[in-house]
Amino acid sequence: MQTTQCPVCSSDIIIEEEASEKDLVSCLNCGTELEIVTLQPLFLNPLQEESEEENDSN
Repeated sequence: MQTTQCPVCSSDIIIEEEASEKDLVSCLNCGTELEIVTLQPLFLNPLQEESEEENDSN
């Protein structure tokens, strides 16, 4: 098990040993969905939501 900080609110995030790159985790403090970009070093990136502009253009 590893821990890192949420890039949005700096709260601790626990990453399980079974986790792999591109897995999604949620911050329990701010609720942000985060994608595991790399495991060594551990780096999380906030998941980009689809913009409403893309949805409106269809």
